[in-house]
Amino acid sequence: MAEEKKMTKEEIISAIESMSVLELSELVKELEDKFGVSAAAPAMAMPMMPG
Repeated sequence: MAEEKKMTKEEIISAIESMSVLELSELVKELEDKFGVSAAAPAMAMPMMPG
């Protein structure tokens, strides 16, 4: 079996730069599904009111 070549960070960034917005959206969805994470920004906690 042939050994797979690992991409460098620079190669990954270059590949992402060449993708369309639709391709990037699909990539994000696939990464979220694969790793069980969300790319959404966390909600900011409201400060407690003095009282």
